[in-house]
Amino acid sequence: MTRPVPYIVVFLGPTLPVADARAILPHAAYLPPAAQSDLLSVVEQSRPDAIALIDGVFTQALSVWHKEILYALERGVAVYGASSMGALRIAETAAFGAVGVGRIYEGYAGGALTDDDEVAVVHATTDWGYRCLSEAMVNIRASLAAARDAGVIDPEAHDRLVGLAKARFYPKRSYPQLFEDAARAGFDPGLIDALGAFLATSAVDQKREDALALLAHLRDQGVTAPTAGPVTRSHVFQSLYHRDRRVERGRVQVPLSDISSHAALHLEGFGQINEHALHAALVDVLAEFLHVEADPEALAAERKRFCAERRLHAGEDLVRWRTDNDLSEEALDEFIARQARRRCMRDWYISRKHLERTTQEVLDELRLDGRYPAAADAAAAQQDLLAASQPYFEFTGDDTPLRDLIRDHARATPWHPTTAIDVWAFENGFKGPADVRYELIRAKLAREDTASALSALAGAAGADPGGLDGR
Repeated sequence: MTRPVPYIVVFLGPTLPVADARAILPHAAYLPPAAQSDLLSVVEQSRPDAIALIDGVFTQALSVWHKEILYALERGVAVYGASSMGALRIAETAAFGAVGVGRIYEGYAGGALTDDDEVAVVHATTDWGYRCLSEAMVNIRASLAAARDAGVIDPEAHDRLVGLAKARFYPKRSYPQLFEDAARAGFDPGLIDALGAFLATSAVDQKREDALALLAHLRDQGVTAPTAGPVTRSHVFQSLYHRDRRVERGRVQVPLSDISSHAALHLEGFGQINEHALHAALVDVLAEFLHVEADPEALAAERKRFCAERRLHAGEDLVRWRTDNDLSEEALDEFIARQARRRCMRDWYISRKHLERTTQEVLDELRLDGRYPAAADAAAAQQDLLAASQPYFEFTGDDTPLRDLIRDHARATPWHPTTAIDVWAFENGFKGPADVRYELIRAKLAREDTASALSALAGAAGADPGGLDGR
């Protein structure tokens, strides 16, 4: 039986040309050097089987964060590293299940290498194939060791040359620069020439060798699923996840924070959205303080209601909605859980206000929204109409089934309840279904009286067109 090809994402730049990497691991997806939030974004967007971290940015942008690796492991994505940023970060997270390959990784893991600048280089942009513009210290170390082992330089010269290279700021490190520094330090010109000749043919590119070893390891050994515990969701990690993480919209990678900022500056009614969002967040804080969590039954009911309100009738409808809104399956579950927990908090509040119910809160919102005068006038007009046309109206006098009353009212108004009427009544300021029935009957009679009056008016106009102008 053929083993399925794992989906592997490789972050690669100046260490190795992509064409060389594809020759070893042709089915992988190759991305530019990783910056902060890149691993997190890849995990959420495409959930690969494995991530191979080789190259990452150092100074031009924020670097890959350790917790991104831990988060990937938690989500079941194996993380491998070698050569450059990969060797450095995997050495720092290997205890949690990340896997390192190569001599540079071993140097960091064993303590022989400690500084970030050992693997840092200056390189060109993607348009120029990430061509290196400086030499990595780990490569210089490996090349000088090879020259020592070949008898080109003695151990003392080796140590002095390593010291000269290390003293240079990493963007300035190169073999020509090392030769200049050696000449100024009093090295024999003949030794410098001999070293130059040796390095011209035998310089060691340790970063490249380690990258090739990692890709070969993935090709030959496959991917081993990680076993890692949950990542602590610190405030800093939450900021990374909810602001810096990128989503793909029409082939464009956009940070979530950019979407929020654009909405704030362009979306009509954003102020109200922002206020509602803050109120919901405060409810979350209170729920956490009170240790309130929705039980499985409440979660199932919330998901059912969520789908009904958005007319997501089939499973693929929910998948489409989730994809359109940049939510993974786990993120959707968490989203639904937040809504269910907030509903639990609202139900608790409503229960405490049973006699008063939520009248004050609703009217205050209508006032803030500018719709209170219209709502108050409409209620008064219905009251006046019923007082004139139904002076002896009794609640028990109409035996229309509640189901029919609900259907008729939904046809005549924007009202469309998406949950059981007893639940809707509780959440919307009624004592129970009997109260809802009473108000639906009143609304029905008001509509019928209005329709009768309009019909009579139209009939009178048809019988005597001139009778409406006062003659």
